[in-house]
Amino acid sequence: MGIDIELLGAFGLHIDGATVPVRGDLPRALLARLAATPRELVPSETLIADVWTDPPENVVSTLRAHLSRLRAAGLGAAIVGARGGYLIDVPRERVDLTRFRDELTRAAEVTAAEAHLARLVELAGLAAQEPLADLDGYPFVARLRAEHLEDRRLLDEDLAEAAIELGDDSLATAVLSGTVERHPLHERPARLLALALARSARFTDALAVLDAFRERLSEQGLDASARVDALRASIVRLDPAVVAPIGAGGTVSRVGIAIPLTRFIGRENDLRALREARREHRLVTIVGPAGVGKTRIAVELAREATTALDDDQYMVDLADIRNPDDVVATIASVVRARELSIDGIVRRLGRGRVLLVLDNADHVIGALAAAVDALLGQTGQLRIVVTSRESLRLAEEHVVVLRPLVDDDAEDAWRLFSERAADARGGRAFHDEELTEARELCAQLAGIPLALELAAARLDVLDVEQVREGIGGRDTGTGRHDSVRAAIGWTFDELGEAQRALLTDVARFAGTFTVGAAAGTSGIESGRASELLMQLVGRSLVAVDRSGTGRRRFRVLESTREFLADRDDPARAAAWRLRHRWWFADLASRLGPTLRTFEARDTMAVLDGFRADLNVAYEGAIEAGDREAAVRLAGWQAHYWFLRGLLREGRARLERALALPGEPTDSDGLAYTELANLAYQTGDAMAGFVAIAQARAEGERRSDASVTAVALSREAFGRSMFGEADLGEQLMAQALDLLPDAQAWARAEVYMSLGQLRRAQGRPDDALAALTESHRIASSVGYTWMITSSQYIMAKALVDARRAREAIAVARSAIAGARANEDAAGALAVVHVAAGACAFVERHEVGARLMGAVDELGKRYDYDIAAAEGDDARRLREAVGQGLTPGEFEHEYRNGRRLGWDEVSALIDRLPQTAPQPVEATA
Repeated sequence: MGIDIELLGAFGLHIDGATVPVRGDLPRALLARLAATPRELVPSETLIADVWTDPPENVVSTLRAHLSRLRAAGLGAAIVGARGGYLIDVPRERVDLTRFRDELTRAAEVTAAEAHLARLVELAGLAAQEPLADLDGYPFVARLRAEHLEDRRLLDEDLAEAAIELGDDSLATAVLSGTVERHPLHERPARLLALALARSARFTDALAVLDAFRERLSEQGLDASARVDALRASIVRLDPAVVAPIGAGGTVSRVGIAIPLTRFIGRENDLRALREARREHRLVTIVGPAGVGKTRIAVELAREATTALDDDQYMVDLADIRNPDDVVATIASVVRARELSIDGIVRRLGRGRVLLVLDNADHVIGALAAAVDALLGQTGQLRIVVTSRESLRLAEEHVVVLRPLVDDDAEDAWRLFSERAADARGGRAFHDEELTEARELCAQLAGIPLALELAAARLDVLDVEQVREGIGGRDTGTGRHDSVRAAIGWTFDELGEAQRALLTDVARFAGTFTVGAAAGTSGIESGRASELLMQLVGRSLVAVDRSGTGRRRFRVLESTREFLADRDDPARAAAWRLRHRWWFADLASRLGPTLRTFEARDTMAVLDGFRADLNVAYEGAIEAGDREAAVRLAGWQAHYWFLRGLLREGRARLERALALPGEPTDSDGLAYTELANLAYQTGDAMAGFVAIAQARAEGERRSDASVTAVALSREAFGRSMFGEADLGEQLMAQALDLLPDAQAWARAEVYMSLGQLRRAQGRPDDALAALTESHRIASSVGYTWMITSSQYIMAKALVDARRAREAIAVARSAIAGARANEDAAGALAVVHVAAGACAFVERHEVGARLMGAVDELGKRYDYDIAAAEGDDARRLREAVGQGLTPGEFEHEYRNGRRLGWDEVSALIDRLPQTAPQPVEATA
């Protein structure tokens, strides 16, 4: 006879696999007490004391009677009476509580780190269940729960420590947050939680954990140990040995930080001063004359930093900003804020350890000072490095002056010049006869690195004397800045006509550019453009930039831009800007469709790199009243703006473009479709309905089955929601009729709208069938947004049908996909559905915690679940709240607001879930 007894959670008895009911709390308590120590004799007096708080006079006979009934109920000889006591003859592994305790002991024997952690995670799932949750008031139960709580504490501590050692700080944080609450006076969980938070760059939270622990001890008349004080001091001073994540020295996420192609030479003292300054000050400004190397040393400072200092780094080139009012928008665009505003930047950068490098600030110094002051005032860990010829004059600013390489640094100037000269000469160093003139040329250039590099670059075909005479003939001798202008001017005049023309053209780009962009905007063949650009790189007038995706791009040095600005021909510049506008309009039209395919990630990277010039092209089209170019630029970029979270900016640009006078273009239908989506996503449903009606009209005018079908399906859903059910069905039928001629992306969208409609009608099976088809089509072409969207609605439909475990499984997959595709808003929407599903798997506290996380993380991405989801959001929150008291909900909700993405994912991973069952739509 196989007997299994469950003490974790509710009491359960199973004999030969069948559940056997045990009627009455007292019999269950007696059996549970014996099962807590299987095959160990429990004296009768102990058994009585453990079960009865006020034993009756006939307690012994009552005990025997209950045990006799238990034997008769199927336990038979398993209940053994001997030597004044009783035992249950069941192996320890057949009682879940004792099996857990034995496995916990054996887990320490697993030596492989990953396997050890995996085993502890499995056991943590068992430990989370309270023993005998359905039996209260029996003396042994309280003791059993206390013992289990202690076992759980030790398990949680060991699990967290193992997770930290493997670099999984988010798992450690998720586990220990509850442990510290359950054991407020135990030191080890508090120390481990603080360490995990510090290694996740949540320094303020880490210090708060330690301070709260010390305060709790103080209230009890106790003092914290020296280990707590030592850990706190290490976190305050950001000691890498303590706060650095496992693998510190690894990869920092970098956007815009160039990968230098040449070795950084000299400046050891300057770099040391900058390292110290950025550790101690949140705002550091590097000032110095043109060409002195401010940008290069800022890049070096950033690139040498590891994850011990920074999680993310961004570099924003401000050189091409024409209007100081554009400073904030430019920064917001580079950091991918969802709003082009200070608030948007704060939400994007306000939580992690971020280094923001603001380069070439000279001409926007006032506007930048205001922006920097606001950013520092609203963030806690953001650090900013500015390069400029003058300081921002802010109270908290630390200024580091970068001087030319003269006097004590003159030898560094010579090392720089001679090494760059050797590069230009195919590795040949100066021979003895050249040394004197070479050193005189180096000295003539006043220790300005840019001038040294420009001069060295000309030594590929000229000798030292020729270069010296050429630069000397132009040097006005009025200051070090003139040595740069002299070197650039002489180098420019030495160029061929084609080189000068292309350099003048590409200096007008607002950001980095490619060979194709240079060729297209200058009207020359691509191979010729590549050849000329590499010649300009060899002259140190153009730099190769691989700061974004690693693809080769180019940028013109700021000093070169300044020199060329005085020489630009207005007529030639106007012709170039017209070509520039249309080259980028064609680029948007060509790449736009791929945003709904497997090529989307590559397309996003290309558009990221061209963002500044796409913006310039769009504004140029608006200013010129060029409706066709403006609509193409806005319409085909709209889905990119949506994916990047620039919802309001995208909507505003679409509306401006479509409002221009002129005949409708071939892109109007798509543009109105995208406008409808952005209007809906920004909470303006009525504007969305107006836009979708215009999209439908344009689609029908051009016989565009894709646009028309999508517009009809969205209008069908909208009409049905506003009480016109019959019309909604007619419109949906028309949309479905067009699908054979529609593109895959449109078919996926139509089926998603059909799924939404059927869900709203209370037809969950039909909804799931349509959404499954939407997901299948979207997956077949790589339409990532629709993949997430179909799963999102599918999860909601499963919750409606009370198939919560399936909903959680779908949500888990959708969240992972959305995060992988940088769709934070989509991921948060699905997390909220998973939170609501918790109410139907008896995990109300997890649901409240996840809802807190959604609200807090949503601030970072300008996502408001209540505004976006309305009644759906309200219903899910009410469902979660029904299983908790208001105080309990608020407590768990607050805990959730402290969670990051990894902790959220870990919580969802541990929820009960099953794969969704296939369904078929009814006729």
